[in-house]
Amino acid sequence: MKFPSLPLFTPVLACAVLTSCGKQDRQPASSGAEVRVNAPASGWSIAVLPQKWSLRGFQEDKDLSGMAAWDEKHCLVCSDELRVIQTGNMDRNGGTIVAGAAIPLLPGQSGKTEMDAEGVAVSRQDSCYYVTGSHGVGKKKGEFQQSRCHVARIPVDAATGEPKASEVRVMGLTPWLQTDPVLGKTVGQSLQANGFNIEGLAWKDGKLWFGVRSPNENGDTFVLEADSKALFAGPPQAKLHRLPVGPGLGIREIAALREGFLIVAGEALSDVGKDDAFHLFLWKPGSPPVLIGELPSPSGKAEGLFLLEEAAGYVDVLVIFDGAAGGGPKAYRLTKS
Repeated sequence: MKFPSLPLFTPVLACAVLTSCGKQDRQPASSGAEVRVNAPASGWSIAVLPQKWSLRGFQEDKDLSGMAAWDEKHCLVCSDELRVIQTGNMDRNGGTIVAGAAIPLLPGQSGKTEMDAEGVAVSRQDSCYYVTGSHGVGKKKGEFQQSRCHVARIPVDAATGEPKASEVRVMGLTPWLQTDPVLGKTVGQSLQANGFNIEGLAWKDGKLWFGVRSPNENGDTFVLEADSKALFAGPPQAKLHRLPVGPGLGIREIAALREGFLIVAGEALSDVGKDDAFHLFLWKPGSPPVLIGELPSPSGKAEGLFLLEEAAGYVDVLVIFDGAAGGGPKAYRLTKS
């Protein structure tokens, strides 16, 4: 991973991107709802980079859902079908990530329960990784599993870059979610019914930022902001952000930039439509999200978003796709002319 000192460009909000310059026709998301987004901001381009990437040896490799790296070599890769998360050995020059040891995310639990891990983030300030479960119900049968309602904290040995598997701690957001006036009514509901579901995670400025896939309420999706240390020190507390992205869309992944966040948005509900179009947004808290454009040539359902490089005029990212063998990773360059 590269950490250049150049400042990131500052996005310019345009009338075409959900600002007060114009009014968008919004409809609540529901089964069969048409997914609509505004025209992308002018001057943006998204291109597939020539370097090929591969993820090798990971369990449930058609269900990979997130990735974060401690340094240029050490990383964690999660799958939404497991109770463990796997370490990875990354070779940036060769474009390979090779699976290593599996770390239990739910210590002491057994059986068929799964965490439904949907996002992983790293914090060098906290010296750890964070992993979030979906906090939703099963997508196929709509069954509730407490195991999905956890956030895990995995400390890292700063000298070696290796995670401390014996020191994993978990907590859950459900007590706060159930009392929230906006999201409370959606907790425990299925995706088909616009039920609550987390599908992305980032860490920035001492906070964890949870990207919400569902619900979509009148064209808005949501991000939860929570102090990363306080979250593991007492009852969960969070701040809710509403993002006007358009009817039918939900967050599939979120990644921290120096100024704001990069968000992948796709179909909010489960098994509705083709779910083959994914849109990139830039979002700075306090401002509307800016649509960059549609992700070209997806390998499957966009699930993981990993920052490769951030420079003055461009951002390089690696996207991991659900449904593709080995995550079908592709590298993209986002350029602002």
